[in-house]
Amino acid sequence: MEIKLEREEILSVFHTALCNGLAQMQYYGIALDYDKDDYDSAKGKVKDGCYEDVLMQVLLDGKSLLFVDEESDDSEFHEVFLDDVLTGVVKADPDVLFNIINERDDAFDADYVLQCVVFGEVIYG
Repeated sequence: MEIKLEREEILSVFHTALCNGLAQMQYYGIALDYDKDDYDSAKGKVKDGCYEDVLMQVLLDGKSLLFVDEESDDSEFHEVFLDDVLTGVVKADPDVLFNIINERDDAFDADYVLQCVVFGEVIYG
């Protein structure tokens, strides 16, 4: 089964995944990084927002987030742009997407979506 999501729904799912799944990614040795200037610029546009709101603004500004594999010998990284979010979220299993959309998600669901965006598939867990 395929789920059709509008752009704003995809962004909402990814925002939720950031909020609930970044800590899970750390278990695999994956750390989030970004350009400080990009972050500061985005932060100036987000009033009373949380960390994840600023990360979303970085993407909306056309900048990227870096997911760095700190356990690899050469610190391999995956650069994620807004287009990666728009194409990656919809790769997630429909049950996972339904859980997030219906606010019945957990860290597993969030991690699943993040992996689909960052790696194009689920490779951990």
